[in-house]
Amino acid sequence: MYEVDFLPVESESGPGSKSGDAIAIRFTVEAEQRNAVVVIDGGFSHIGENLADHIAKYYETDVVDLVVSTHPDADHLNGLSTLIEKVQAKELLVHQPRLHTYDVSDFSNLEALDSLISLAKSRGVRIAEPFTGLCRFGGQFSVLGPTRSYYEELLEQHLAEERSGLSHASKASFSSMVRGLLSKTLSYLPIETLGDDGETSPRNNTSVISLLRVGTSRLMFTGDAGIPALDGACEEYERTVGDFSVAPLSFFQAPHHGSRRNLGPTVLDRILGERGGPYSDVTSFISSAKISEKHPSPKVVNALSRRGCQVFATEGRTITHWKDAPTRQNWTTLTPFGPLAEDGD
Repeated sequence: MYEVDFLPVESESGPGSKSGDAIAIRFTVEAEQRNAVVVIDGGFSHIGENLADHIAKYYETDVVDLVVSTHPDADHLNGLSTLIEKVQAKELLVHQPRLHTYDVSDFSNLEALDSLISLAKSRGVRIAEPFTGLCRFGGQFSVLGPTRSYYEELLEQHLAEERSGLSHASKASFSSMVRGLLSKTLSYLPIETLGDDGETSPRNNTSVISLLRVGTSRLMFTGDAGIPALDGACEEYERTVGDFSVAPLSFFQAPHHGSRRNLGPTVLDRILGERGGPYSDVTSFISSAKISEKHPSPKVVNALSRRGCQVFATEGRTITHWKDAPTRQNWTTLTPFGPLAEDGD
């Protein structure tokens, strides 16, 4: 049994265009025949309270066995402090840049990260760093990336960018698509225009990529990871689980809110199978703000669909993917994205 819930993350103050991640999971720990709760990212500060309320209502507990911070951007990390204040968290997985370099003065959102770690320590929460090979729940939850060495390389790149101001310049130069494209549906999938040239920031590539296994189901969570980080995670998956064609995924989180800068056809072929020949039917979730101009990209939605995915996005609402879980009253079935015009970003 498992339930995967993606809560809406819109902005720091309410409805807005800034996408973020807040994921709650309940699943059966097979060796112990009990249910466990995992949270991956907490959105902005106020989202942590929403997570705690959701867990209390639908999972009927205030115990969170594992809290995972994929990376320290505010739209992923800040709500975790609020969550830990309101639940009984047992363990926090979080990267600690202070342990890997002598000068972190230019590390963005450092105060929020330090506060989270300090709060967790004060409440007796175990803390570990999530690098490749770390496992929990008898191996049902595992970290596919990043490796420690790759994280340290990316950390130095991030700090160098912050000192030079390049990261802010590159963010400001991103073009945006017209939101109306998402309502411009087609009756067919157009020719693929997603390329392998997408690049995201070193900070995004530090994102924890994790795998949850429940029975024969395999679920991958990706944070804001980009193509090189995903390639590294694929190597660990193939080493420890097997080829994706033999051990296909059941669920795939599209990274970075469906940005075209984080995925390409080659890595998608590796994970999901080639266009027209997918390895399996896969559910794919995207955390995207309802009025975001660039998330999700139609190119990404279509690329996932071509490879056997039914694609859904939060768009201001909580969405759930489940197997053998209790029925929830007043929840309705969602319709996946259909083909979208790819003439946007």
